[in-house]
Amino acid sequence: MLYQRLFQLEQEWCMIHYPERPNGFAVMIIGDSHHYVDGKSSFWVQHEARYKWIQELTSKGYIVYYSNLYGANWGSDQAVQLARRLYQHVKRNEIINGKIHILAEGMGALVLKRLYSKLENDIRSAIMLSPCVSLFDHLEQEKEQKFFYKKVINELSQVLKVREEECEAFILQQSRDYELFKAMSIPLYIVQSMTLNRYKNQFSLIKDIYTERLQTRTPTDLFIVLPEKRETLGRKFATYFSLHEGEL
Repeated sequence: MLYQRLFQLEQEWCMIHYPERPNGFAVMIIGDSHHYVDGKSSFWVQHEARYKWIQELTSKGYIVYYSNLYGANWGSDQAVQLARRLYQHVKRNEIINGKIHILAEGMGALVLKRLYSKLENDIRSAIMLSPCVSLFDHLEQEKEQKFFYKKVINELSQVLKVREEECEAFILQQSRDYELFKAMSIPLYIVQSMTLNRYKNQFSLIKDIYTERLQTRTPTDLFIVLPEKRETLGRKFATYFSLHEGEL
């Protein structure tokens, strides 16, 4: 039986999963735009494959936690601040090593990109799963489909607190900010799904990040996952995290 607990921070629901035999380390998940947590459950519990990943991590002793983070936050200030508060809350209230692992999926990479500078010495390693590393490039991709584009612009204007007509110019200023991933000194594992995901246009940027990190000898791995192998990702995540626990 998996023991889990729901709680609220800044009126946002958060969930924490406890292992039977803790190993002293924790994993913070930063989910994609539709990865909700509410007063009853969470997307990660309801989604069979992802729940299996959580079970794999807790079976290896990890405490796993995450927040609703205002839903489709697109890496907003508010979401980054809440992620930082969540980190501090769990560190204060649970018996864990202060240096955590991060698993960021999709849009969660945009939060990680900005959270890194605030928690630089508190992050042990990070895995990015089919990440959206550049909001600018995602917006360019969505322009091909009017409906999705309007939806994203609407979400962005709300979370970035700028008018819809100013969104594009605002995001254009950040068109190169994906390069921040190149400079992160933490071990970074990028897992890219072979199935067509929402952020399919990001792969050239991901290759650029990967190549540059290899050249500067910054710990980096890139793994392309086939649809039928997604089930086994939980074990892969746990193995990767455990490689970066030599230093307490």
